Amino acid sequence: MVALNPIALASSALASAALALALTPMVIRRHYALGIAGRDVHKPSAPLVPEMGGLSIVASTTVGSVVVALMVPEVRVHALALLAAFLLAAAIGAYDDLRGLRPKVKTALTVVCCTPLILASLVPPHAVVIGRPTLPLVGPLRLTVIYWLLLPLAVAVPANAVNMMDAFNGVMPATCLLACLSLFASGLVSGRWVAVYLTPPLMGSLAAYYLYNRYPARVFSGDVGSLAVGAALGAVAVLAGLEVVGIVALMPHIANAFHSLATVKRLFERRELNERPVLVRGGVLEANPSPSAPLTLANLILSEGPLTERELVRCFVALSALCSALAVVTAALMEVRL
Repeated sequence: MVALNPIALASSALASAALALALTPMVIRRHYALGIAGRDVHKPSAPLVPEMGGLSIVASTTVGSVVVALMVPEVRVHALALLAAFLLAAAIGAYDDLRGLRPKVKTALTVVCCTPLILASLVPPHAVVIGRPTLPLVGPLRLTVIYWLLLPLAVAVPANAVNMMDAFNGVMPATCLLACLSLFASGLVSGRWVAVYLTPPLMGSLAAYYLYNRYPARVFSGDVGSLAVGAALGAVAVLAGLEVVGIVALMPHIANAFHSLATVKRLFERRELNERPVLVRGGVLEANPSPSAPLTLANLILSEGPLTERELVRCFVALSALCSALAVVTAALMEVRL
């Protein structure tokens, strides 16, 4: 039984937030100087915005996770396993941002990010227990073979799904912060203290980083940020035994990825698309009616009519808030048996 340590929770969250607030402006200035910037294609003027702002999320979350590992020995192995998966995904994202990776290669590499979780479960005295997902009203399942076959997807899918939805100002940090909050709350209501301790560093980083990424964005996250954050969410869900909760919380991201891949019929990078799913006309965003444009969640929302980018982002956040609330309800039902 892990005792609740409010000081550790607050210290890890505040350390992450403070460092993200300090580092992000430095990343912005440095990337302007180095010319590491991309066009904000959803603005009429398409301004240049520094990319790879996710580096500040990576650095600050790392520090917050180390604080947890030092202050809460009972979850030290969990925190280090999460950190290893997180940094591995960040390294893949950084290489993609700087050099470029083929979509299939990037996806295959993110599959490897589950390796630290598997290794942590093998370390004596086996403090990390994975492989027993719990269903609401049913209880723990014994998926001796199937679970381990699906485990690589538990990190790769959220990593790539979050990456694919990081297309509008503020969407990634806002929606992932909500998903992270739902995992934290789910840990509280279900007694999964691993989730309670592992999420505050990421929550602090995302909350602080959102101030710079919100509309109008002063920095973009890059793959280094979105892949790392998605991988972290998947890793927390696995380490805490909240796999089903994680799926519910990230349903908007998963649905967006599913629709995009179903219409394009292959793995792809946004830079490879000949037709963008969203068009900018007269200062508002419209769904691209072209049959060759990917059918994304943004495209589906805009099919009801044009919206400003702010309004579209609010729709994303509202959907994520709903799914995050349902995720907490799911966690509560996990403790109920028929």
